[in-house]
Amino acid sequence: MLRPIYVLFALFAAANCDQLSVLYSPKAVEFSGNSRLDAESLPEVFGAALGYSVSQPTEWDGMVIKDPFSTANGAVVVVAEGLESVAVENYQLDGNTGSVALSELIQKSADHQGVSFEVDLKESSDSFNTPLGTVQPDDEEVKPQHLKPKSNKADSDFLRQLAFLNGLSDLLVTSTDRIPTVHIVRVSFEALLAAHEPNSPALEEAKKLFVNALAGLETASEKAFDGAVIVGLVTASEGQLVVRSKRQAGAPKQAETDDDNPMNLATKYNSNYPVIFNIILWFSVVLVFSLLAISIVIGTMDPGRDSIIYRMTSTRMKKEN
Repeated sequence: MLRPIYVLFALFAAANCDQLSVLYSPKAVEFSGNSRLDAESLPEVFGAALGYSVSQPTEWDGMVIKDPFSTANGAVVVVAEGLESVAVENYQLDGNTGSVALSELIQKSADHQGVSFEVDLKESSDSFNTPLGTVQPDDEEVKPQHLKPKSNKADSDFLRQLAFLNGLSDLLVTSTDRIPTVHIVRVSFEALLAAHEPNSPALEEAKKLFVNALAGLETASEKAFDGAVIVGLVTASEGQLVVRSKRQAGAPKQAETDDDNPMNLATKYNSNYPVIFNIILWFSVVLVFSLLAISIVIGTMDPGRDSIIYRMTSTRMKKEN
């Protein structure tokens, strides 16, 4: 029971930037350190944790794949729009496009014949459909003390989103069908933050309820995937949400100018560069000398009757009986 309390205190420690929190990961995938991560690389990180091939490798050292044959079988990502703080293992994201970039994880799953779905709970009214079935909120399950759903629409909408989140957790545990590989669930805090003061009891209670819903979703995901799942939380700070068209993966970067590199530093290569360079170099040297040796041996071979050249080129005369 100490874990939700720890998560709650971590949520109170606000950080004015988008962040990634890893709530649960399998033993084969280890998250450590506190290095910053490019927001555009979020799909690559979750894709690598699922064992997908990475088209745009990143030098981020916050994740280590210990066993490539025992990676996660599923990913459950909750995007908290408007929330400025994260919980448990947290990594700051460079840029504010992480929320949008996560949609590419759906395409990655489809490319690997995986089933996935993405839902925005803010836009859900009475229910929403998933590959596992229909989720209907239970408004009586959450009974707040400071939030006033009957008199405040922002409170009512937020509690409905939590009810949807709890309904999804129940569906993951009870479902017997094939469970989707990727789940992306978006929860909005924007209306709630606009309706209440930053340190008001209602807002603190909302964060606590959200932490409890996250803990329930983490437990349900762990049971549904038998522990082979990665559960993450991505925050998108208020006022930083951007709308863009499809991200152009692999687009060439602009050439560096003198302003970008005023000290004229050399290009930074990947750590695997010297290994690949040596493999190609010495393989080429061995291949050249081997070809030269074979050519010399064949060129100086005695074309006698016991040589393969004589046996392959000579014609036998037919004899009449």
